[in-house]
Amino acid sequence: MGGESFVVRPAQLWRFDVAATERRAFQAGRESVRSRLLALTGPFAETYDVEPVLELRPGVQRRVLVTVERLTPPPRDARLGMEGSNVVLVPARWGTTVDEPSFLAALEEAVVAGRGRVIAETSPLRPDITTREASRAQAQAETIVSSPVTVRFRREVIGELSPTTLAGMVRFSRAGDAYRVSLDRGALAEELAPMVESKTTEPVDAGFRVAGDRVRVIPAHPGTQLAPSLTQRSVLAAGLRPEARSARVALTALPADLTTREARALGIGERLTSFTTDMGESSANRIWNVHLLGDYLDGTIVRPGQTFSYNREIGPRTVERGFREGQMIFGGVLIPSIGGGVCQTATTIFNAAFETGLPVLSRTNHSFYISHYPVGRDATVSWGGPDFVFRNDLKHAILIKVSYTDATFTVSFYGTKQGRRVESSTSETTNYTQPTLQYAVDPSAPPNSVRTAAGGGPGFDVSVHRKVFERGKLIREDDFFTRYVPQNPTAIYGPGRTPPGPFFYLPTS
Repeated sequence: MGGESFVVRPAQLWRFDVAATERRAFQAGRESVRSRLLALTGPFAETYDVEPVLELRPGVQRRVLVTVERLTPPPRDARLGMEGSNVVLVPARWGTTVDEPSFLAALEEAVVAGRGRVIAETSPLRPDITTREASRAQAQAETIVSSPVTVRFRREVIGELSPTTLAGMVRFSRAGDAYRVSLDRGALAEELAPMVESKTTEPVDAGFRVAGDRVRVIPAHPGTQLAPSLTQRSVLAAGLRPEARSARVALTALPADLTTREARALGIGERLTSFTTDMGESSANRIWNVHLLGDYLDGTIVRPGQTFSYNREIGPRTVERGFREGQMIFGGVLIPSIGGGVCQTATTIFNAAFETGLPVLSRTNHSFYISHYPVGRDATVSWGGPDFVFRNDLKHAILIKVSYTDATFTVSFYGTKQGRRVESSTSETTNYTQPTLQYAVDPSAPPNSVRTAAGGGPGFDVSVHRKVFERGKLIREDDFFTRYVPQNPTAIYGPGRTPPGPFFYLPTS
């Protein structure tokens, strides 16, 4: 087979089926009525040769065919690739095949006939892509990398693509029984980007301008960018020419992320609600942080059905992003914290969502009551901790606008009114708990030191009930329960001293 040979032992391949052979012998000479009558009158008048019935042993046929496949390798297409600036062609290889059922039948026939040799007929198999066909693509690729291609924009020469650069972009793809040569569009665009940077313009998204209670759309302006398909074809055509290797690049429009039509379709046209909180006593750093957070929030769009997450929208509060050290509450103790003041903005936006009648999915109150926030209607957030989340269940988008002074912080929602009205009531404060001395350990305090952080007011429970109506129909009713802990005075111990009662550790950073 295919110029090679292998040995097959019949006893290992077949089993002699005695019963089937006996039945075959019994039927010999009894194929017709006349032959059956002759067999009755003279049962031994004639003799017959009967071939034995052979049955392939389980699993053996597959092992033989594995050998057949090894001796009849499939065809291999010619292959093309790049090694640096060299075009490498791996020649094609023809394959062979054997009709396996015919081969097994011939093998069985030889065994029965007592012949010790079988010549298996093989047929050649042509590869899909021959060496000759691949060589045409090879010649094209070699032309592409033969010399530089000059790049022009209109009449100006803006750069050049070297043979090495072109070689890194050459790609081969199958096209029927041949290869198609192309240039990688992404790599080409990346190489040309610095050349056309001064020729392109960035798009400007549509915006919103607030005038009193109304909002109007500021139209978007499309930009320009490299036209990838046209440029790819132009550079490829230039590369396939042995001379006059000059390609013209073209620009195409780059639409804004938010087009004028899309902005108008959002339905942002009028103020839905506005809520203002007082800064209270705030350091310069805290005021800075609140203003910075407002800048991050300003202009946020919450589309219909979309969920707003404060932490996702604002991101981490770090020095690298411009935040300064303020204060946060930890275990009832005010400690230094980068981004202090974040809860001012969270409380304000919570109340704006509250007054708009939106579903509040997550809200956590401050640990103790802060007098310059509405009782029972504050919200605290922290990166990696509590988050404030609401969902826009209106039919149109909501635009969040922020304004601030050193004394106040205001959040306004704009969209399309759909007849909503909110009624709320605050319960009596109950379950008062008086401050008691608590203990903490500050690993960063002087060794063996003790200092006391002053306490404040008592803790208590309060609940805010909200009813949301739409065109006179009650669509939502919910309660916001708040438990404030007392503002306990805290004895803070430094390393080396153990507090006399239960204590907690203050964070060191």
